[in-house]
Amino acid sequence: MNETTEYPAPKAANRAWVFLKRILVVIVILIAAICFLANAAGLVGVWIARRPACDTVTALSTLVNSKLGNLDRLLARINARADEGRQALARVNDAANKLGDRLGESSPLVTALANAVGDDLGPTITEALAQARALHDAAVSVNATLETLNSLGFVNVPTFTDELSAVSERVGGAQSDVQQLRSVIDEAKTAASANLVAAVTARTAKIDNALTQIKATAVKFQETVAQKQQRVTNLSNTLLRAINLLVLSLTALFLVVAAGQILLIYVCWQYVRRGRFPLLRVG
Repeated sequence: MNETTEYPAPKAANRAWVFLKRILVVIVILIAAICFLANAAGLVGVWIARRPACDTVTALSTLVNSKLGNLDRLLARINARADEGRQALARVNDAANKLGDRLGESSPLVTALANAVGDDLGPTITEALAQARALHDAAVSVNATLETLNSLGFVNVPTFTDELSAVSERVGGAQSDVQQLRSVIDEAKTAASANLVAAVTARTAKIDNALTQIKATAVKFQETVAQKQQRVTNLSNTLLRAINLLVLSLTALFLVVAAGQILLIYVCWQYVRRGRFPLLRVG
């Protein structure tokens, strides 16, 4: 009678399967370790990038506010020149009123009138024109900077209108009127003109009107400049807060991911050592 032969379980196959699983777990550990290093590099990179980003925002804010500050100083100078010009006009009108109806007998008064225009009013308007041209250049520079900022998409600071640039044209017109006023007075020195006082006051009224408009424009845009400076400062502070919030959020995310990777590495390592995953108990 033949007996049935029983073969033992294939232990070699089981050991091979366990070994293969441990190899797979080791691969998972390596991948998790690489991801952990990449996560750490990302965390460090975020904090390294934070400083240049904040410095860039601060530098841009400082640049724009510096240009706006220069514009404000030029507006203040234009305002002061307009006041000085109107005061000089008052002295010209006073000198003209002293002529009265006896122009032929009042040549010293004509000379005084000429001096009031040539030595007082003229230089004031000339200086105002130089300041107005500088104001025009400053306005163009500020507008170019604001257009660059607005092109970023998340910044919106309106540029200055052409009204500000037109100040130089108004001052130029006033200077032309001063030159005409000089011509009228020079003609009166050589030939008595009964209409001299009327001609002088007509031109001084025109000049005074131009200076009044220039002063009103300067005051108006000084307020606008102050508003834009405050707006740029507020935008800068908002961007800085947004950058810090983003960095803190990414830091929290990286730390959570890093904790998960460390936990995964620990669990897999325990399997490699003991052949089974540890029981994670809470409490």
